[in-house]
Amino acid sequence: MTFVVRHAKILLAAYSVLLVIAVFSPSSEQQSGAVVWLGGVLDGWGLPIALTAFSRLEVVMNAAIVAPASFLAGLAFPRFNWRDWTCIGFIASLGVEAVQGWLLPGRVPSFSDVVANTAGALVGAVVLRAVRSMLPPNRSG
Repeated sequence: MTFVVRHAKILLAAYSVLLVIAVFSPSSEQQSGAVVWLGGVLDGWGLPIALTAFSRLEVVMNAAIVAPASFLAGLAFPRFNWRDWTCIGFIASLGVEAVQGWLLPGRVPSFSDVVANTAGALVGAVVLRAVRSMLPPNRSG
């Protein structure tokens, strides 16, 4: 197992734990608070309200939390390509939203979250593909 793959698996495991805690928490109060906080920061920078609206930032942040997972997964399991990680992201997102809807009464499942999470999975996988040439060559160690 290469150095990059070994470390990517460790980082992916740690990031996955944090992601599971966030998506399966009983309510989305803290996640919504993070969106509101970011909106306030961006408003302070003078960005137009069209870019800082809660609904837009929520979609962007849903994509942003998934992108590192598919990036690290692509490093950890290089036999899968960007299409595979996008599909896996879609299926995982459907599963998360289903669990939220069926088992977590304080959460509201959303198709827009599935779309945003799938887009995030695509972004992470495509970014990895773009930077793969900058990574050290595969070698044991």
